Amino acid sequence: MVVVDTHCHLDFPQFDEDRREVIERAQSNGVAGFILIGIEPASWKSTRRLAESHSCVWRAAGLHPNSVEDRWNSELEAALRDEIATGALVAVGETGVDLYRSKASRNLQMEAFDVQIELAAAAGLPVVIHQRNAEQDVLSVLARHGQVRGVMHCFGGDWDFARRCLDHGLHLGIGGVATYKSAAATRDAISKAPEDRLLLETDAPFLAPDPNRGKRNEPAFLDHVVETVAECRGTTAALVEAVTTRNASDLFGLGVS
Repeated sequence: MVVVDTHCHLDFPQFDEDRREVIERAQSNGVAGFILIGIEPASWKSTRRLAESHSCVWRAAGLHPNSVEDRWNSELEAALRDEIATGALVAVGETGVDLYRSKASRNLQMEAFDVQIELAAAAGLPVVIHQRNAEQDVLSVLARHGQVRGVMHCFGGDWDFARRCLDHGLHLGIGGVATYKSAAATRDAISKAPEDRLLLETDAPFLAPDPNRGKRNEPAFLDHVVETVAECRGTTAALVEAVTTRNASDLFGLGVS
């Protein structure tokens, strides 16, 4: 297996005890690279440190919607502009709308999402999109921009939502959720999506796939996601690996094959 984990958080404290071993274990299992997602300024710094010490690590940076209420302001926007201007990022995000915990900051989340799409487009970078209980709000923001280069992270929707994301130009980030028994509609969407729009991700340390559900997730578990995608599409794991690696390299400019 040679794949790219296009969305993980290896800088999080869940990996403080064995981060090097986690990376080595993933590499032994064929994971060629990792895109670390900086979700607010502190993690922009921690992902930067990891990228500087590991040639197989790339970075994205943005403001997660769950942090918008407390963090989004003109100073944060300016800091993100400066981070993007360094030229060290392969994407902007993760950004989006999350109404699972609270709807109080809905309008501000949509504003921050809108701005981060604009920043990504201006820099020629894809955008990493998070949504939870907010499909229509996310689609309404996307509609302001038409075609958007990026990925719907942690895709767990049905074919209708997938089709609308694809119509906007997005890729679908497929992770552990697709392996769950309750995710039949998501697997149906995976079976119908164009192969050149599929990406693999873990969101580690979160959302471990079956049979590791409930444990700390890590990039080495991507083989379970590969198997599920192959089953959905009636193809081989080798083809899924090749296609998704090419897609990741093309979208994020990784130079991996």
